[in-house]
Amino acid sequence: MVVAPWAVMTFRRATLAALALLLPLTAGCGLRLDEPDPSPAPPSEAEGVRQREALRASAYADAAPGGSEAAAALASHAAEHLAALGGVWEPWPDGDGPVDEDGLPLHPSPTADVGPFPDVQGVLGSLAVTTPEVCAAALAEQDPGLATLYSSICVSRTLDWDALAAELGMPGPEAPAAPTDLWTRDAELVRTLDAAAWATDRQAAAARAAGSEGWQALEAQAHRYRELALDSAAANGWAGTTQDPRQPSYDPDALPDQTAIAAALARAATAAVPNSSDRGGVLDLALSSGLTARRADVNLEALPGIG
Repeated sequence: MVVAPWAVMTFRRATLAALALLLPLTAGCGLRLDEPDPSPAPPSEAEGVRQREALRASAYADAAPGGSEAAAALASHAAEHLAALGGVWEPWPDGDGPVDEDGLPLHPSPTADVGPFPDVQGVLGSLAVTTPEVCAAALAEQDPGLATLYSSICVSRTLDWDALAAELGMPGPEAPAAPTDLWTRDAELVRTLDAAAWATDRQAAAARAAGSEGWQALEAQAHRYRELALDSAAANGWAGTTQDPRQPSYDPDALPDQTAIAAALARAATAAVPNSSDRGGVLDLALSSGLTARRADVNLEALPGIG
């Protein structure tokens, strides 16, 4: 088809007129037609979760403890969580992003969905909402490193929630039931479970020899630990091979009592979550063990299972 010259000229004039109208509008936004759109790309779902947890950690780190030792510990732990998460992502950290006609940022700095907190009771109420959500993120996250980090924050925040609730005399988290069976490919957790069984057997024998009550409960607990270790060793084909992480005996000073065993299991189970088919059961083991240790006045580090 042959296009008439007058039609081409008419199209060019219309295009130039439209551009002339558009240029003042883009100039007001600080944009140029020959530059790419500076707006940040929408975050992925995984980055959205990470950013949410970083913002929440920042809010808890800034929460005024108001004389509460538990709230101060929470703030200290949250600061370490924030650093481990890589901090809060800012689209224009230097404040040089695009602005509207009034000079206001088109993409303001992100803010947390919790805080600021009027008092420690407000912090406690917030923990009851956010803690289950980071625990759920630990179970859903496919990246092993992030899954471990979320698991660690889950355990840490649960213990801080429990400590703050106890300090205020208010209800806190319920300890999940310890699993009766689980399957993990994490050799360190299997070894720790077997070591816990060995140490608990020694404690049961000592209690029985001394005529102390509770030796039967200790024997039953040792049996449960041993069965959990055996379940995974057998499922992974380790039993009777050189790959079996279980040992004939262990250092008797390493796990001297049930509180030390609980703390060791909390750390090992937290680290094992991404390497386990039964993530929920392993995380329940970490939480139930961690709460047992905390309620016996053993305070775990800010990031259990990581450092």
